[in-house]
Amino acid sequence: MRRLIINCDDYGWDAPATQAILELAAARRISSTTVMANLAPDADLRALRAVLPHVSAGLHLNLIDGAPLSRASAVRTLVGPDGQFFKGQQLLARFLSGRVRIGELETEVVAQLARLARFDVPVSHADSHQHQHLYPGLGPVLTGILRRHGIKRLRRWSTQPGYALRGQLLNAFGVASRYGLRGFQSPNALAADFSAAQDATLPLFAQGLARAFRRGPLVEFMTHPGLANREDSYLNRVAEYAFWRDAAWPEYLAGNGIRLARYDEI
Repeated sequence: MRRLIINCDDYGWDAPATQAILELAAARRISSTTVMANLAPDADLRALRAVLPHVSAGLHLNLIDGAPLSRASAVRTLVGPDGQFFKGQQLLARFLSGRVRIGELETEVVAQLARLARFDVPVSHADSHQHQHLYPGLGPVLTGILRRHGIKRLRRWSTQPGYALRGQLLNAFGVASRYGLRGFQSPNALAADFSAAQDATLPLFAQGLARAFRRGPLVEFMTHPGLANREDSYLNRVAEYAFWRDAAWPEYLAGNGIRLARYDEI
């Protein structure tokens, strides 16, 4: 039987995302989520424990948004004068020019994993905010750190059609990152169709699954639901949330011999 992991990214990014994911998990409309450990309040991590019987939970590694969990003095090359992480392009440029200390990257990755452990959230897998673990040069360093600290399952990027420039770069990063992802367990393919569209519809969902299942019997569908959209994001989080609440897609899965799976079942 074909299996589908529905993974909600960005748990803890903000209250609308967190609440949407909790509701979908409680209703068994998703099977996995990944947590932004440096942004999620304590209460949200405690709330996550209540839905873990229904979903697996991983680390949404984040080195580009908000403040680190580590002391700023311990990760000086990762943060600006305001104590906040550099944004993605800045981090990559600084890394490629030798201005990021690898030891500081490891310090923060370990801190994020440790925070989830303190709240008894078993880490089933990892991915990263805006796909940092795929960045050229930086990605293999991050995946090496994750491997050393017990992460065995990791998201792989599959080439996605219909993307603009950012997506085309991700497609290239995905190809280039394959060597660094060796040894990790992953689904056969990733479907990310909702991230390239302004809506979330059953035809788009079915299109993404059909393409992804050509690569193998286990697929991850990446999604970013929320009770409200963000002005600083191109994602239509409200549309994605409404899609997962609807009955059409479970009927589609049942009619096509596809069952939901968790990341920790890989």
